[in-house]
Amino acid sequence: MAIAQPDKQAHTAQDAQLAPWGRLTDAAQWLAACQGAAPAREPRRVRAVIFADQETSLSAAETAARRAEAGLNVVTVTDYSQAYSLGAATADAEIDAGADLLIPGGEELARVPAVVMATMTQTEPVVIVGKQRSVEDWKREVTAIRDAMFRVRNLEGMELVESCQSTVLAATVGFIARAAERRTPLLIDAPLTATAALLAERDNPGVKDWLFATSLSTAPAHKLALEKLGLHPLLELGMEPQPTLGALAALPLLLTGVEIAADA
Repeated sequence: MAIAQPDKQAHTAQDAQLAPWGRLTDAAQWLAACQGAAPAREPRRVRAVIFADQETSLSAAETAARRAEAGLNVVTVTDYSQAYSLGAATADAEIDAGADLLIPGGEELARVPAVVMATMTQTEPVVIVGKQRSVEDWKREVTAIRDAMFRVRNLEGMELVESCQSTVLAATVGFIARAAERRTPLLIDAPLTATAALLAERDNPGVKDWLFATSLSTAPAHKLALEKLGLHPLLELGMEPQPTLGALAALPLLLTGVEIAADA
């Protein structure tokens, strides 16, 4: 299903006024396009949603959400057959409750987006594996990803996700696709969400226009997914992937840009 495009005229309406601020106001122009009017208004209800298949500690995300005055919802997803639908229903619930800016995240093994991205792009395992604690750990991870890629070599799209049995990735794909369908902007900040976004874009062309990449992690799969989406991250924090943390940390900077654009 093709997704409606944001308003291109609203995106470019303030090009001349905002040029001196460079990338600081990029998000403001993107948000104006998503809202259909320039200058963009500050989001009234920002919600971060993290999918996980078990209880997990998310203290860093909780701290960042509190500092950014954003809501945080953790959704447990264990049944793969219902995961995509649960993700879509969660997006519906957040939007129906008034959310006008969403930050999806997922607590999942780094190997999952690495295998999916490497398979989709025919990237060698030695390239897709990020920094490990030791050379031996790196060798083991390369071997594991190589073997996984061999098993799924003839699969594409959501078939790949099913082969990994990643309820978290499937739910995140459903969440992103539904939010874009409902014309609600999203911030993405991790390899799992970037991979989910690429999968959503594959089946729903136009999803990527509703996304803003806030940050780049150290995972090679993250950079690869953003390149395929044509998105340029605002920040490069040099941190390992942590669900929603990069976007929540960047949120005050984005809102500063929105306020500058409103005053321009």
